[in-house]
Amino acid sequence: MLRSVQSFASKPSVTKTLVTLFDATIGAICMYAVIHWRYLAEGKPVPANIDETAAVVFFLSCVITWVLTDTHKAIWRFTSLDDIKNLLQAVVLASFIAPAILFFFFNRAEDFPRSVPFIVGPLFFFAITIARTIALFMQNGDIRAMFRRENDDAPIAILVGTENSLHNYMRDVSRKAGGFNYSIRGLVGTDANHRGRSIRGIPVIGNLDDIRHVIEELKTQFGQAPTIIATDINSNRESSYNLIRLASEAGAPLVRVSQSQSDKLTPFEATDLIGREVKNLDVAQVRRFVSGRKVLVTGAGGTIGSEITRQIAILEPQRLALIDNSEFNLYEIDRELNKSLPESKKQFWFPYLADICDPVQMSEIFELEKPEIIIHAAAMKHVPMGEINPLAAIKINIGGTCQLFELSLKHNAKSFTLISTDKAVNPTNMMGASKRIAEMLTMAHENNSANMSACAVRFGNVLASTGSVIPLFEEQIASGGPVTVTHKDATRYFMTTEEAASLVLQAAALNDTERTDLASIYVLEMGEPVKIAQLARQLIRLRGYVPDRDIEIKYTGLRPGEKIHEKLTGQEENLEPTYVDGVQRFIGRMSNPEKIDAHIQDLLNALKQRDLDRIISILNLLVPQYKPNGTLTKFEESSTGAEIIPLSETSKRK
Repeated sequence: MLRSVQSFASKPSVTKTLVTLFDATIGAICMYAVIHWRYLAEGKPVPANIDETAAVVFFLSCVITWVLTDTHKAIWRFTSLDDIKNLLQAVVLASFIAPAILFFFFNRAEDFPRSVPFIVGPLFFFAITIARTIALFMQNGDIRAMFRRENDDAPIAILVGTENSLHNYMRDVSRKAGGFNYSIRGLVGTDANHRGRSIRGIPVIGNLDDIRHVIEELKTQFGQAPTIIATDINSNRESSYNLIRLASEAGAPLVRVSQSQSDKLTPFEATDLIGREVKNLDVAQVRRFVSGRKVLVTGAGGTIGSEITRQIAILEPQRLALIDNSEFNLYEIDRELNKSLPESKKQFWFPYLADICDPVQMSEIFELEKPEIIIHAAAMKHVPMGEINPLAAIKINIGGTCQLFELSLKHNAKSFTLISTDKAVNPTNMMGASKRIAEMLTMAHENNSANMSACAVRFGNVLASTGSVIPLFEEQIASGGPVTVTHKDATRYFMTTEEAASLVLQAAALNDTERTDLASIYVLEMGEPVKIAQLARQLIRLRGYVPDRDIEIKYTGLRPGEKIHEKLTGQEENLEPTYVDGVQRFIGRMSNPEKIDAHIQDLLNALKQRDLDRIISILNLLVPQYKPNGTLTKFEESSTGAEIIPLSETSKRK
């Protein structure tokens, strides 16, 4: 093994000393017992205390041999075949050293039986191997874990992780046909408890602080940087940041163990930069909610809608209606379902190219499908577009939701779920304000007598969704920069598309069983907010560049309607936990739902008439904390062409 790398190892610890003394003591006992047995078998007394002398000499021989061969560094519960081989070599060496010492320093070993080393060696090796096997079995429940294949011709690599994750990865790969695709040259322990020792025959070379030096040593020896393999499946954000920075600065490839398959490696992606534990879907509960029912998903071709569609499709709904106003998006999700679902299944999904704001078309679809479950993901969700097109935002996010809700009640649907956003909390932009009103519309459900479960689900940004910051950063990095960040202190909540869709379905199923009498707003647990500037830097490093050296980061200032920090709850909103991990629910009921309904209807009437003064007035009534920021606009024809006029100033221009 690489001696230069091992030079980073610390001095023998107390544990290594105890291991050496234990093994040496077993060896001394074996030597003493074999000599005793040898003379006892001949019916002779043991001459000149040769049993005690040989036992002491063998004890010292074992200590010397263990240190010289690094046998004392192996961790028993992580024993591998390489460790057993090293153990055998050390036993053989000690079995020859002891007779040599007796021969030269103790009367030419006159009373020492010549057959003893050939008996003591196997007995000693068997005893200490059994001890290690027991420790291994108690740890893993499977002694096959000691077998590991290594390909010395493969690219070099170092493993980084906790002691258990390092061992588990090497164990799982050793069981796979073909074994390792890398030649492992060292282990980096993130807990640093076993520095200077070895796991499955591979030396623990130190902690994260040693990586840069180790990489340089390996570059010098092998002419290439080693691949860094991260074995921790759920490492925290800070650890991921640190590892990505080290790999980028050292120019070393970086991969990680797949979360779904422990012996498979995958590249680091943006999701690894979030560093939050993913919540798992309770499939059984959601299956009971979906199975055998007619489901309708709006925005079914979008990022969230398509993932919700995928997850629903495998839960055996009776019918699945997919609605989207993008032909391409609808084509893509339809093609994906055709490709991924078994050919034996009759097609149960039906793609509709439709606009949720078209009352005639939506009525036709509801008449035909008679959906029991409605998941409403369609929305105008981009803040800048909502600021430039405020009336369109109101029409889609409020008018479309209102129409879907009324059709759901008319056709006796059992469940209605609105997908909302953290921008609905104390909104400073039209997208957030319109989504907040859509939440209020859903909460006002208690004013309706129909027995329909209604809820809204609120969460933050979805990684890699259309128009989100991650794809933008990726595009800017690919083109050589600069990477644009609005504000150096801006933070956002992030979660993966799969997790967001899973928790939406979980909340819908939960509300269907517990809250049919009144509507609820659920909040998905998003972990800690992520600093966008730091996310940009780590994404640059993840792609093999150094921020501010290879790729510039440029701060552009907040866009109209944007906040520095988003929140998931307002000051007057209190949360209670639910029995679903990762889902919380607001406590309290909406006051005067009849009045809310009336204001929303007035807003939609004003929208039809494009009465901007009336729209502003009703917006202020429904969402008092929202104030048009001077950038909400409408297009008017003037003598010089299209003029952009702030919505807040239109009344002055009339």
